[in-house]
Amino acid sequence: MSMQALNRLVARSIIDPTVLQAFGAGRIGDVLGELSFSPGLRRSLAGLQAESWTDFAVMAYRMVQAAEEPAVRIQLPSPVEGLLQEGRTDQEQVA
Repeated sequence: MSMQALNRLVARSIIDPTVLQAFGAGRIGDVLGELSFSPGLRRSLAGLQAESWTDFAVMAYRMVQAAEEPAVRIQLPSPVEGLLQEGRTDQEQVA
């Protein structure tokens, strides 16, 4: 969710000059408040010290990526393994 909000922020900065103006004035926290960042992440992002908007975006990306929990992956057995085991059972019975 946070990565989507960051993507929206960066995309918005392309078409909305107020984002860059807020960054330049040290008020990027005002813009971050309009997006769906968690309060803690919003504070951390607002506290980033960057020389340029590009540097801010790179540091923000790294921070958001580190803060997001990895997606839960369900590991299921391969259907091929079931077929191979079944085939082996048939061969053992024949022999």
